[in-house]
Amino acid sequence: MKHRIHTLLITAFFCLLAVGLGFVQYQEGASDNTETESSEQEPLELPTIMRMLLADMDLINEGIYTENFVLIEQGASNINEHPPLSPKSRQLVKETLGDKMQAFGEYDHIVHSRADSLREAARQNDMSIVLKNYQIIQQGCVNCHSAFQKEIRAARINR
Repeated sequence: MKHRIHTLLITAFFCLLAVGLGFVQYQEGASDNTETESSEQEPLELPTIMRMLLADMDLINEGIYTENFVLIEQGASNINEHPPLSPKSRQLVKETLGDKMQAFGEYDHIVHSRADSLREAARQNDMSIVLKNYQIIQQGCVNCHSAFQKEIRAARINR
């Protein structure tokens, strides 16, 4: 039971981080005038994306516990290809974090690059590399949530 609660908490943390990461990735794509797969999807609000990322982390968890590399690969792919933040959510995050956006972007980069590595490790059926990348993703989520979750939540409530 303790392990399950711990896993759920870490997964929730990851979700917020991944949403932020998608925001930064979306901004970079927009500023370069290039279209990415995620920019072609309909933008969603922050809480919706977080719930989607939580489901993706749960999918990866199930894949790890059952040694089902297809599930792991799918979850990692979903993380990298999640829809972009809505303009309203992007603006809220940007206004709330201000000069902290660079740090936010760094967390985003860690999660997305490691999710890509996790996907590749799953394709190669390499559980040791899957676990290594998964641990880094989880820690990246926790770090981002610790740094920004309270501020963003307060800003959302006050709007």
